Amino acid sequence: MTIKAAPVARRSIPALIFRQSVVLLNPEFIVNSYKRVLWVLALVSTVTLECHSQVVAPTSLPTCLIQYSVHWVVWPLGSSRLMLYNSDQTYVEIDSYWTNAIYTGPLGSGTNATRGGKFTYTVDLVNPSHARIVYDGGGGSLGYDDLYFTAATSGSPFSPSEIYYDGASAAFTLYPRQATNGACNVSNLCRLAAGGTGTCGFVVQSGGPRWVLLRAIGASLGNFGVSPAVSSPSFTLYDSTQTVQGTSSVWSFDPNLVSGYQTVFSLVGAFPLSSRSDEGALLVPLNPGAYTAQFRAGSAGKMLFEAYILPF
Repeated sequence: MTIKAAPVARRSIPALIFRQSVVLLNPEFIVNSYKRVLWVLALVSTVTLECHSQVVAPTSLPTCLIQYSVHWVVWPLGSSRLMLYNSDQTYVEIDSYWTNAIYTGPLGSGTNATRGGKFTYTVDLVNPSHARIVYDGGGGSLGYDDLYFTAATSGSPFSPSEIYYDGASAAFTLYPRQATNGACNVSNLCRLAAGGTGTCGFVVQSGGPRWVLLRAIGASLGNFGVSPAVSSPSFTLYDSTQTVQGTSSVWSFDPNLVSGYQTVFSLVGAFPLSSRSDEGALLVPLNPGAYTAQFRAGSAGKMLFEAYILPF
């Protein structure tokens, strides 16, 4: 018996061309191809924008304050820190806060113990917009902080490739030491009646935001023979539009913040406050403009309000 192989179907070249032409003209194929092209163009544009938005990091870190803030995408957590860097390569962590959006009330926010020590600052030879600060006494989340500069005094603590973080709220701002022009301290000693309020104003001059220390002093006046002093002095800060810019908190209430406050007191030449006193303080960055503080106390007596404009 003879077995014959079945004939193999062969397509002519014109048939193949016709079939490929049908595929290319298929609307679904065209749409998908168009999407792929747009995705590639978007990726290239994004990379290009990120590259062009970066600036060269300073070759050395000037005496400055740097404020860091981070918000994580996967977890509803956030953190912020204020660091002081000195010309002798020492640093002091002024404050360190954390937040957790899952909880409300006291469980939703808190502070961390602050640290200090020596640091080294180096600029990345491959990416000149990237610098790293390494701490010998702890500090930062991993013992170091990365600075990716997108402007002369600001940027992100994370590179564009680190997608674990919400880049829109991960940032650092560098406040270099500035020459002080005009008055840098305003104080007002007054006598408050029971339930009464007082007012004190000051101006932040032009030249960019400045950090300002505000204090409401009662018990510590006894160290200078001033009496009777008010109890529990506090204040609310307003700008020229009467928008609240901050409220005081008891400077000694949180042990994690006491050393940071003491560092700032010494920095501006303010006298120390009595240990565990119930006096109010606020450290806040303010834009140029006029500000008013309205202060009050828990009892009648004498009270001192102070405003110090830091050289940062």
